[in-house]
Amino acid sequence: MSVVAVIAFSLVFSVPSGASSCDAEAGAKVSQVSIHCGAAPSATFDKNGRLWVTYVQKQHIYVSHSDDLGKSYSAPVMVNKVAEDVEKNGENRPKIIVDADTNIFISWTLKTSRRFTGEVRFSRSLDGGRTFESPRTINDDKLLTGHRFDSLFLTDSGHLYLAWIDKRDLEASAQRGDDYAGAAVYYAVSSDQGKTFSRNYRVADNSCECCRIAIAPSGSENIAILWRQIFGETTRDHAIAVLTPEGQTLEMGRATYDEWQINACPHHGPSMTRSSISGDHHISWFTNGGLHQGIYYARYSLDSGKPKHVFKVDGNAGAGHPYLAEHGRELSLVWKAFDGQRTQISLIKSSDDGESWSAPQIVHSTGDASDHPLIVANGDGLFLSWHSAEHGYVFEKFTASKQGGGLASE
Repeated sequence: MSVVAVIAFSLVFSVPSGASSCDAEAGAKVSQVSIHCGAAPSATFDKNGRLWVTYVQKQHIYVSHSDDLGKSYSAPVMVNKVAEDVEKNGENRPKIIVDADTNIFISWTLKTSRRFTGEVRFSRSLDGGRTFESPRTINDDKLLTGHRFDSLFLTDSGHLYLAWIDKRDLEASAQRGDDYAGAAVYYAVSSDQGKTFSRNYRVADNSCECCRIAIAPSGSENIAILWRQIFGETTRDHAIAVLTPEGQTLEMGRATYDEWQINACPHHGPSMTRSSISGDHHISWFTNGGLHQGIYYARYSLDSGKPKHVFKVDGNAGAGHPYLAEHGRELSLVWKAFDGQRTQISLIKSSDDGESWSAPQIVHSTGDASDHPLIVANGDGLFLSWHSAEHGYVFEKFTASKQGGGLASE
């Protein structure tokens, strides 16, 4: 490992990728703390183009930043001083947002003592990532039950939304002796840069129990959320709704029609981003339904309440976990697939608002364990954010090519 000391806060590490760099030294019980050795990284840019990444290692959440697009990173700063059993998987990872004042907001799920239970946690830094406040629990019911799969979003108006999957209503129904399918979706809002949050608002009953929630803007202060919902008794497709800072749920509807009949949780959450062209919402998801099987894309209109331009992205077995992002009126979609020997990260692009797509191109592959692929945007373009045991943390820019995409050799 190469280490270059600058000052205490700006100490920069350039760690070789790959599992070998994270192996514990002889006689040591744990590996080094670094972005390449941590789990479930999430990334974002601030207004000055600095890259910020949060990740989990040794029951702590850390934050590092990079001023050279991921070639080197600052020394990790610990978010939670007291060790916690933090969720760290593809569907349920810490989230990070940096606002215009360089305040840093982090949310995550703390696993509690009973199986499938947890708490939604939040911390913030008001000094540019040098220190973080003591973590707070955002779910307000004080029950030992499921509060998991948190998603964090900051609107242009400065409203900070936290949404999650919640089982408090399942617990209440069980006490009454009533049947209750799945869980529920709840959210809370901060209007003062994370200093305080509203009470918890319920969006919908009977959500799926363990799939990530996708969030995108709907105007300057409202958000749209997309989640896997239980329709009828066992149909697990997707619902969409618009949420307001005051706790109102607007324009709720069914977003996908796949007829996936399953009395279990698929662990495949959707992705969503808003179109700068039409104002519709681009959505992508995985299904194994009676009507569709594989990864799909559609453009959803809140006005019509219908998906359109439905497109099968990948119908092969082993494909899943798509992620969408838009830059410069060009839409990119990445996903993960296993061909029996290696896991591949593939990319397609659309330059006409999702009406047609480029041929898929493999941008990375590995024979070892790997995370879900994510996309991070800044003013210069879109970047792949991905972790694997073989490569460590990968942060690479997509090219602007219209012939199937690719990664820039930066």
